[in-house]
Amino acid sequence: MTFYRVVRKENESLLEVSGHAGFGPKGEDIVCASISTACIMTANLIDKMKEKSYNILDAVCEEGYFRLQVKTNDLVINDIFENLVDTLDALQKEYPAYLKIKN
Repeated sequence: MTFYRVVRKENESLLEVSGHAGFGPKGEDIVCASISTACIMTANLIDKMKEKSYNILDAVCEEGYFRLQVKTNDLVINDIFENLVDTLDALQKEYPAYLKIKN
């Protein structure tokens, strides 16, 4: 099971994802791969926005754990972050036994 949580504060947001979905065997788990791809692509996109790179406050990507904390006082960064949350919410609705939001 993979869990994710979103914490929003004034002008910053945090997303943490932990665990493994367990939908399929390691290396073939499409749910885990979808989650990982969405998270890594989001962090990479924010990082590649050179003039906005100061928006990443913290980023960790390890086996079974991902954390991204960004300043969201920039509309574009906020929209990119919200897109990631929307993607995870959609995956959670599609695969509720493998991905849960953690309050």
